[in-house]
Amino acid sequence: MSELTKCHNCSEEVTEDSDFCPHCGVLFAEAGEVFCDEHLQESAIGVCIICRKVCCEDCGVKVAGRIFCQAHRKVKVQEDWAEVFRSTEVADAELVKSLLESTSHKVLCQNFNSIGFVWDGGGDSPISRSNINKPAKVFVPIPEYLQAMEVIYDWRSSQAVIQSDDAGM
Repeated sequence: MSELTKCHNCSEEVTEDSDFCPHCGVLFAEAGEVFCDEHLQESAIGVCIICRKVCCEDCGVKVAGRIFCQAHRKVKVQEDWAEVFRSTEVADAELVKSLLESTSHKVLCQNFNSIGFVWDGGGDSPISRSNINKPAKVFVPIPEYLQAMEVIYDWRSSQAVIQSDDAGM
C-alpha cells in the first residue's frame, strides 16, 4: 500500500505515487512533463477534478484553487463533494436523493429541513426558499459526479417519456 503525503497546493492527503492531486487537480513535479489532452503540444497545468481530463492554460480553469476543464467549470464543489441537484422543492430533492441512494451512490444533502415561516404568508414554499437563498441541494463524492449525473439524466428522460405517453392517451 502506498504511503500518504500532503498536496503542496491544497494540503489534502494523496498517495506518494500520485501524478496529480485528486482533490485540487494540480500536477506534481514527479509526473514529469505532461501534455494537454486537447492541445497536444501544450504543457498541462492540471487535471480536471471531475472528468480527469488533462488541461493546459487554454482549456483548464482554476476555480477556488481547483482545476476544471471548460465543460465542468461551473460544477459547484464543497470540500470533496460535487453538487448534482438543487431545487426549491424539497420533495424533488428527496426523489433525487432516493434515486441516487438506490443506485449505490453516497449522498450528502443540504437544506432539507423546514425553513419555517419566513414572513406573513411565506411559509416553507419554493418562493420563500428562493427568497432566502436556501434551495435543497444534493451532493455526491467528486469521483461519482459523472455517474450520478447520468443516473439523473436517465431518470428524467424516462419521466419525460412517461409524461408524453400519458399526454397521448
